[in-house]
Amino acid sequence: MKPAPPPVTTDVRVVAGVADAFRDAGYSNIIVAEGSGTGDTVQNLIDLGYGALGLPLVDLDSLPNSPVNVPDAEVWPVIHLPDIIRGAFIVSVPVLKDHSMLGVTIGLKNMVGVLPADHYSGYWAFRKSMIHKENPHGCVSDLIRAARPDWTIVDATVGMRESHVYGAPMNPPANLVFGSADSLEADKFGAELLGHNWLEIEYLRKISVFWR
Repeated sequence: MKPAPPPVTTDVRVVAGVADAFRDAGYSNIIVAEGSGTGDTVQNLIDLGYGALGLPLVDLDSLPNSPVNVPDAEVWPVIHLPDIIRGAFIVSVPVLKDHSMLGVTIGLKNMVGVLPADHYSGYWAFRKSMIHKENPHGCVSDLIRAARPDWTIVDATVGMRESHVYGAPMNPPANLVFGSADSLEADKFGAELLGHNWLEIEYLRKISVFWR
């Protein structure tokens, strides 16, 4: 996340709806967790209106992390992950967007935020920039082997084409919020909404080989 308003970032109203649904289902230990690519994560969230949710706002980069072995890894046989996500029920709540390097960024690519900056920065200014140093599609695939979201809920109220930061809002807007307990299926559907054949998105194709 960077401190830019929707549709670059997820509309806080979508996250509010997700949180309300979990509260209504009896869940109480709900947090908003992020590891921003730029700026101060918690301040970014506050600036975007997340402070009004009444939920803990957690900077994943500030928390302890540990190495996790990645079976059949393509790039990263070991990935460091925040300890807090171990055993957590993870809901990825991305914006529907094209990505200038990876084709699309939806629920699965959105998981890059969990990569600890102390291990994955340094290639360029973006805090998780090591994912772009070598074979980024393979890196995303390895990450999902180690940390897959349990659900994906996609903010497609507008959507962005051409770029994940400087792209054009979809015209007309997609005007949807959609999701699935199968995050790969959510991403496939999102890719199609953006006008892509999901099989042409390399990391989705890689993930589909081991996804169950």
